[in-house]
Amino acid sequence: MKQRPHNAGEKKDDPPYAVPDGGAFSAGRRNAILLTGVSFALLSTPRWMRQASAQTQASPPAASASPPQNPANQQQTNFLALSALLTGTQKLNPRTGTRIYAALSTQAIEFEKQAAALWQYALDHQIKDVDNLAAAVGSDSALSLVLHRIISAWYLGVVGDDGVTGGAKVVSFESALMFDQVRDAVVVPTYCRAAPGYWVTQPAVLKAGV
Repeated sequence: MKQRPHNAGEKKDDPPYAVPDGGAFSAGRRNAILLTGVSFALLSTPRWMRQASAQTQASPPAASASPPQNPANQQQTNFLALSALLTGTQKLNPRTGTRIYAALSTQAIEFEKQAAALWQYALDHQIKDVDNLAAAVGSDSALSLVLHRIISAWYLGVVGDDGVTGGAKVVSFESALMFDQVRDAVVVPTYCRAAPGYWVTQPAVLKAGV
């Protein structure tokens, strides 16, 4: 077996360096070294960076905060729900509803407040049809008037009349609910059921009867 060459600067009597505890640092010594390193890193970090990190950890993420509800959107939602109750129609046009609400609010100063009161009355008394609601608020002239104004606007597509300040305002024509009652048999005025000149052709139902 070959022997390691003797180094002149090495003393034969010096024992080789041995790591205590079987080749591993003790747990206490290792923790002390780690603590020293962390403390040095923190002290070496610029002050502005430490402040920014503290603020980031202290403040909650912006995405977790829920945005405040818009009162105007809630009013529109309640008005559509009230309109569905009064007209018996669940699929109402939201854009038409927005126009009706704005026109009625302009012509009657107390409309928004009274419409909200009418909807709240229906909720409190669990009224789900227009006949019972009209009978219940019949003694309240203000709520009764609002009820009829909303129904009239949806069915006629017109808000107000010549006797109201601001005059009558058309908010819808083709989608006015009065046409839905006879839409299967009567064409909306000024609208054509088919291509121009279609009326000269005998209807198919009459051909079958000949």
